[in-house]
Amino acid sequence: MNINSHLLGDLLKSMGIISEEQLAEALQRQHHIASDAGSESDMNRAELITKMREKDKGVPLLGQILLEKGFISTDILSPILAMQSRQMRELRLLSSEKLALVIQIGFIINSTVDLVDVLSLIMKYANIVTDAKASTLMLLDEKTGELVFSVPTGPSADTLKDVRIPPGVGVAGWVAQNQQHVLIEDAQNDPRFYNKIDNLTGSRTRSLLCVPMRSKRKRIGVLEVINKNNDAAFTEEDALLLNLFSQQAAIAIENAILFASLQKQKGKDQ
Repeated sequence: MNINSHLLGDLLKSMGIISEEQLAEALQRQHHIASDAGSESDMNRAELITKMREKDKGVPLLGQILLEKGFISTDILSPILAMQSRQMRELRLLSSEKLALVIQIGFIINSTVDLVDVLSLIMKYANIVTDAKASTLMLLDEKTGELVFSVPTGPSADTLKDVRIPPGVGVAGWVAQNQQHVLIEDAQNDPRFYNKIDNLTGSRTRSLLCVPMRSKRKRIGVLEVINKNNDAAFTEEDALLLNLFSQQAAIAIENAILFASLQKQKGKDQ
């Protein structure tokens, strides 16, 4: 499977548009088609290229298979392909060292199923990934729609524990509702900025970066980093790295919650 197919499949799966089983079925079909094409010894190279181009029509093979199987529609596929192209351009701009760091950190946070440890590791490494002075992980309360601060880091972090932000309020609320990251150079002059948090901590937010956290079909919350250590603004590269990191973090949180639930049920059954 090439990187384009891998990214397209991961995007569709992470957004809850297709299931893991549907993706596996489509990827298997893609493999069979590629194998059949490679075995057509009676067709010269030029004819094979023409055949594949006619089949493609601007849509990658995996996308075509998903369409043919009825797993997605063209209305859904078009914006996802645009998102894929943008992410591919951004990925090419990332240094291999930074990308390797995010992947390595992903393995670390997914190496434990203790929820407290997972949350602590996420906050520790969110700062490292973006060179931020402080970070906050806000989990979504599914009953109220509020975002709840969990394991914040930085000055006066203790004052933020269990603080709740109403649905749609602030930059974090906007990100949670729209499922898009926000990059702000001057937070104090952004109309979405929620200054109550600065009032509680006595600190001053200058720049911030906030990304959504989602696992499969479920919205988990948002991850936000505040003020870079060198007092510079966060960049699109920071946004891409934190988005990649948040995807891994969301999976780690879901796994830890599932494990805790299974342990609790096991205790009841005994």
